Amino acid sequence: MRIPALVLGLVLSASGCDDPGRCKAAPECVKHGKCTPNERGACAAGSDQDCKGSDGCKASGQCSAKAGSCVVATDADCQASADCKGRKLCSAQQGSCVNLETMVDPQCAKTCAVDGLCVSRDGRCVALSALHCAGGSNDKPEKESPCLRLGHCTAKGGACQAASDKDCAEAAVCKKDAQCTAADGRCVANAEACKGSKACENDGKCAEKGGVCVAGVAADCQKSARCKLEGACSMKAGACVAASSADCARSSVCAQVKRCLFKDGACVSAGSGKAPASSDPPDKTRKTTIDGIW
Repeated sequence: MRIPALVLGLVLSASGCDDPGRCKAAPECVKHGKCTPNERGACAAGSDQDCKGSDGCKASGQCSAKAGSCVVATDADCQASADCKGRKLCSAQQGSCVNLETMVDPQCAKTCAVDGLCVSRDGRCVALSALHCAGGSNDKPEKESPCLRLGHCTAKGGACQAASDKDCAEAAVCKKDAQCTAADGRCVANAEACKGSKACENDGKCAEKGGVCVAGVAADCQKSARCKLEGACSMKAGACVAASSADCARSSVCAQVKRCLFKDGACVSAGSGKAPASSDPPDKTRKTTIDGIW
């Protein structure tokens, strides 16, 4: 006797094809959280609770139910996982658990290299680690990184800043400008540091103002290497500059290459008519500019 298909379907259904216990006992429930029959009778992840007991949740943060599968949806999913504890993959990013402290988002590439702002969070690029402040590629700071330029080597509040004198010690602002002390998140100079600095010796910047070294009196300019070489013997707005033909006359650029007249902010030769480009040395050996003694 043939049994009609409809009757057969009812019999099979009654026999347990939609029995929730069938899915809970299946290996896919333990492995992937597929513990609940869907409308077609297939085992699927029916709730977050199905996922939370699965191997995928415990190992890699696949703890949230979505469209019948267990996925990574929140930072909390990742933070409870073995991958977070063992590999520091503790943040949810595009369906996976990742370590944001080692990532560089493509949209943040430019700000990462210069400012250490390497990861996009809530619509803006932020710094989350010392690696980001070092330029984002490795632990050794890149030349243009905020760590090596400014001493901003510590990530705090989404930005790079100077957290200690150690952060400042290897920075360009310390070596060149005597800004070697960390204060309020940046590297600053003090009066004593300015007096003993290369900035004082070369540029006449022997006084401190606002955490940076500046030219405080004309006498500091007149003792500087830049005065002797380039005629920058007068003080103006915290810097030493050439301000007169008398300044130029006392310099090496006058004695050696006859740039003895002051014009347009620089020492020039009598027939030149214009100041030299700042990038051009007065002579081939560069003995008459500050760059020649560095």
